[in-house]
Amino acid sequence: MNIKDILVHLDGDKVDSGTLAVAVDQARRFGARLTGLFARKEVSPTAMVARQPSNTLLAQADSARKAFETATEGLETRWWQIVHGAETDLLGEAVFCSHYVDLVVVSQPAAYGKHVPETMVEQIILHSGRPILVVPVEYTKRPLGKKVVIGWRSGKQAARALHDCLPLVEGAEEVLVASVRGFTPMEKSTPPVDIIDHLRVHGLPVTGERVNTEGLGVMDSLLSRAYDIDADLLVIGGHPGKTFSFSGKAGAGTRHILAHASIPVLFSC
Repeated sequence: MNIKDILVHLDGDKVDSGTLAVAVDQARRFGARLTGLFARKEVSPTAMVARQPSNTLLAQADSARKAFETATEGLETRWWQIVHGAETDLLGEAVFCSHYVDLVVVSQPAAYGKHVPETMVEQIILHSGRPILVVPVEYTKRPLGKKVVIGWRSGKQAARALHDCLPLVEGAEEVLVASVRGFTPMEKSTPPVDIIDHLRVHGLPVTGERVNTEGLGVMDSLLSRAYDIDADLLVIGGHPGKTFSFSGKAGAGTRHILAHASIPVLFSC
C-alpha cells in the first residue's frame, strides 16, 4: 500500500500538537494529502437535542482548524468537522470518515479526557478497516519506523498489520518480530512458512524472537521489548469483536496497549 491520503483526528485541545506533528511528518514523508477531522463532544444539552453546534463547540473547531492550517503549510490539505457533538454521532461518523483514507492518526485515549467518547479510538481501530496510528500522550518527536517491534501471530489481523506497516518501516535500521508461539509451523505436514524470510524479501533488517512472558503478561512483555530496543514504533493486529489477537480476553489487550504504550502504535484489524 502506498500512503497518499492521511486523516488526523483533532479535538481542539493542546494535546493535538504531538498527534498533529506525527501526521504532518508522515504526510511530508509520503507526499500525501492530509485531512484534519475535528470531532469533539458537545457541552450544551440544548445543542445536542437540536443537532446544532453551540458557540463553544464552533470556537473549539475554529481553534483546531487554525492550528491545523499553521502546522500544514505547504501540504495538500482538507478540513472536515463533525459539529453536532452527540456521542453516538461522533462514534459513527468518525469511523465512517476513516473509511476514505489510507492511514488514520489519532491520540492515545488518555489524551482526550472527556472530550471524546471513551471508546472512540477502540471503535476506529475495530471498524475502520484501515491502519490506525495511535500517538502517545507524552510524545518526543523522532523519525518513525527506524526501530520497530512487530507483534506476530499467524492470523488475519496480525498479517494485515504487518503488511500495512511496510511503507512506514521502509528503510528501517532494526525490525524485531516478536511471537508468543514461535515461528515454526506446529504441523509437520504444513509447508515451511517463515514470516522472517518474507520480510527479508522486502529488504528489511529483520530478526525474530519468541516473547518471554514469564513474570509479565503478553502485552507488558511486548511493550518491554519495544522499550529495550528503544523502538519508535510498535505494530500489532486487533481482532473483530473487541478481541486482541495477542490476548484471549475480549478487548483486554487492545485497551492495555492503548493505556500503557509510550511510543506510537500501528493497529490493524
